Amino acid sequence: AQEGRVGPATLVWHDADERWIEAGGRHELVWDLPRPSTAPVAAPLPVFALAGFAPRLLACLADAMVILFVVNLVLLPWQAPLQDLLRQVQAQLESTGDSPPDLGLLIRFQLIFTGVYSGVTLAYLVAFHGRWGATPGKRLMGLAVVTSDGGRLGYLGALRRSLASLLSLLTFGLGYLLILTPQRRALHDLIAGTQVVWLPREIGRAHV
Repeated sequence: AQEGRVGPATLVWHDADERWIEAGGRHELVWDLPRPSTAPVAAPLPVFALAGFAPRLLACLADAMVILFVVNLVLLPWQAPLQDLLRQVQAQLESTGDSPPDLGLLIRFQLIFTGVYSGVTLAYLVAFHGRWGATPGKRLMGLAVVTSDGGRLGYLGALRRSLASLLSLLTFGLGYLLILTPQRRALHDLIAGTQVVWLPREIGRAHV
């Protein structure tokens, strides 16, 4: 047993029994046998199928509609002044006179809309990806965002991925075309260490 040639599962013979019995079943040998390892066995990593460009695009379009709806709800208390501002902007854009357009007015309108839309989008992505691993659009398509090793994203990971997605936009959208490569990961996925996967229903419940 000390040399490792006999273990608890090794069959041994005893003349009194006249049969082979595992060494672990003989009380006179138990204390001489090697103790079984108590080291925890690592759980196998989950295996996911990576999502392609088309389902991710459809999920993005669905999320964009939800985000636009939420933006309108956020701006609802300021609907009257914003509509007045919008009419002024439209008048500036449709003007054919010699007077130059009011750039301050155009910039103010752009900053208001961009600021609110960006804030709502960031909160939307971080909240849903961080808590459930998928936005409503991704959930509709059966997709989820996980880490490179298949783990949960968490709020910090979701924030990191959302900020990294700005680089995919600043490259004129070329960062998203990386989804067409065999890795099927956009630029922000590579930066944040994430991947978008098909999520089977039974794994989806455990993931949530």
